[in-house]
Amino acid sequence: MLRSIFHVLAPLCLFVTATVMAVPIPNAAPLRPELTYTPGPLRIFQSSEDGQWYWYMTYGVENGTGVDQIWAPSMVLYTDQGEILNGGRGVPSAVTDEILEYLADPLLEPQYSIIGELKQGRGNARSGLTVWPARKTKVNELSLFVVGLSSETAVVKHPLTGEDVVLRKSLKRDYLIPGAATARGDRPVDLHPDMPRREVWIFR
Repeated sequence: MLRSIFHVLAPLCLFVTATVMAVPIPNAAPLRPELTYTPGPLRIFQSSEDGQWYWYMTYGVENGTGVDQIWAPSMVLYTDQGEILNGGRGVPSAVTDEILEYLADPLLEPQYSIIGELKQGRGNARSGLTVWPARKTKVNELSLFVVGLSSETAVVKHPLTGEDVVLRKSLKRDYLIPGAATARGDRPVDLHPDMPRREVWIFR
């Protein structure tokens, strides 16, 4: 159900899956060095600041590419309620600070401050926090797309305009929430058990 919604809501990103054009698929072995991304659990949180619900996730990122890199991640959540949620957008800084205080990890950096140079080596790895507004909480399926780990791209023709469209290599993770999301408390959202692969690289 969620995958069919993507075709309606994000035709520019995912039109290659619904046309006669060949679907770009990343090589099994990366063509270029990639950052190492270690996702933490995805959870839902009700803020005492504004009473609203938010999705949040922690992660680690490490640069083993051989050269210093700029870390400017884009993390987007798609939900089966038709939402396209960009990490950090529509999230008050007071709410982010509230979650940081709740997690009590002094190494965690919010999205608005983690953007910048990522030096090489394990000793320079960074820990980040991404927050999304959960405007609709009757959600059972979610997909996360992470852009910024790889510099690989693919160019395809737009099926309507014929113009070149650049797709970026992205990490996709699928999640499933059985039951009510707001009743989970602090329990992490599980990866989707019915997907052939719960984490996959795609172009979008």
